[in-house]
Amino acid sequence: MEQDLDKKWFDATIKYVEKLSVNNENWDALTEEEQDLAALWKLEADMYNGGFIQFFCNNGYKCYLYAIRCLEKLNAMQALDIIKAQYGIMQRLENDKRIKELWDIPKYLTEKELTKISDELDVQYWDNTDNIVEKTFNVYANFLET
Repeated sequence: MEQDLDKKWFDATIKYVEKLSVNNENWDALTEEEQDLAALWKLEADMYNGGFIQFFCNNGYKCYLYAIRCLEKLNAMQALDIIKAQYGIMQRLENDKRIKELWDIPKYLTEKELTKISDELDVQYWDNTDNIVEKTFNVYANFLET
């Protein structure tokens, strides 16, 4: 049953990622709800694939902000606190001249920072009890085609 709901969620949200792709990753081409759902899809896909570093380095700050906005709307406070903590660790590199592209970030994180982000906080995200899939269908019920 849960697998069916996950597939339904994937099918309902992937179209906004596809719309973003068709628009050359121009987030402004999406409505606020579409931005939320595309960012949430990217967050969930990358967090359960490679973790926060993969999510952030693949998608950038704007996607991170839209994911935060979506998690706030969902009242997914555990997930929200976790990704904010992860970004908080990386934030010291925000104006670092050595960073030429997002994937440079992990090169300049300390072992302690990498461990905290990937071994501790990613695992906490995987174990969060926010029920993001169910909440998405409740909060965005009038928007999603089900």
